[in-house]
Amino acid sequence: MSSPTSSRLTTATLAVHPFLQRLAVALLAKSERSTGQGAVRLPLDRKSAPELHTAANADQLQLLIMLLNDLCETGWVGLQIEPPRAFASFTDRKPRLELRNFDELAAWAGYTPRALRWQRQWLEHLAAQWAAAVAAPELTVPNDPRMVLDYLARNPMTQLESLSLDEATQSLSALIGLCRSGRSMALREASARVFQGRSKLLDSRDELLRLLGAAPGQFFEPPIQLLLAPPGTGSFTDVLFVENLVTFEHMADERAPAWDRSLLIYAAGFRGSARRLRSRSGSRLYLRMPSTNASLVAVDSWLFGAAETPVSFFGDLDFAGMQILASLREVFPGTSAWQPGYRALTRLLTQGGHLPDQASKGQQVDPGETGCPYADQELLPAMRRHGRFVDQEAFDSA
Repeated sequence: MSSPTSSRLTTATLAVHPFLQRLAVALLAKSERSTGQGAVRLPLDRKSAPELHTAANADQLQLLIMLLNDLCETGWVGLQIEPPRAFASFTDRKPRLELRNFDELAAWAGYTPRALRWQRQWLEHLAAQWAAAVAAPELTVPNDPRMVLDYLARNPMTQLESLSLDEATQSLSALIGLCRSGRSMALREASARVFQGRSKLLDSRDELLRLLGAAPGQFFEPPIQLLLAPPGTGSFTDVLFVENLVTFEHMADERAPAWDRSLLIYAAGFRGSARRLRSRSGSRLYLRMPSTNASLVAVDSWLFGAAETPVSFFGDLDFAGMQILASLREVFPGTSAWQPGYRALTRLLTQGGHLPDQASKGQQVDPGETGCPYADQELLPAMRRHGRFVDQEAFDSA
């Protein structure tokens, strides 16, 4: 939902008035039904706000408008209204409430989101089912039901909301059975099998798997695919990780002095779990043609052995790119932001770049610092100063 907004009024200071609370609940419910990407607005018409249209006198109408203004001052909602015109009343100007902060408005109005309502019902259902397991031995019950219920309360499985309570319970029972079987498989394969094709539901749920009886390493992440583009000579002087495939391909095709002797690597499937890169079971090497197999010997010595080679990273000039850099530094401590590429993107940043929300990056989190002096002292401050990002594809490899 929307990010918190600083405001003069807060949940502690704004009184809960029945008129405002009813409008807030209607707006929040509309938001949960909405499937579009635009702002959610509630028309203040005769159906949703009859008080505005049937006010007995001007004083009563003005009181309601003041209440709306108080609600808008919180920043949780905004008031959209047509410009004033001759003889047009407040309601003639088609006022609409626009949702700007779901979580804060819901907390103030005492509104429980639909997914959390289902979640609470499911936890009660699970507790009752597991308590009755003595009389129904066919049910699969975890070794410590209380711990599992506590985990699910802290980490809701909202993706199961479309299922009935019995279907969700049966899926969890299937997962318990799979954990206890000892069968080893890819984590997303296990998730898809027990949760009706939902392959990502078990991502980052190691604690749940442990509570359900899974052995360490029983369910594993797929290997990271490393696409390699060695220099024409086969031998390389440094390693350059390139975040995006389009830029990787351009740089591999159009070698320039800045990366003429670099081993270019595109890490498909890389999501920050960089420690798998240096494990033979955690990564797979793919050689981009034209290349020679001799190149793989040097790569193997560097990646899986003890060979020391300078490592750089070049990706989007945004917070997510800096987080990837920080993650790579956990495995390759000397990794630095690739200055030739980031200097070019920084010049584009000063010319405009794009706002985070213009490229679906509004939820990216500032990493604070990466440990790379160039990134921490120049790149991150530049992004904070301008409030904008630049995609790596804007880099001109020529």
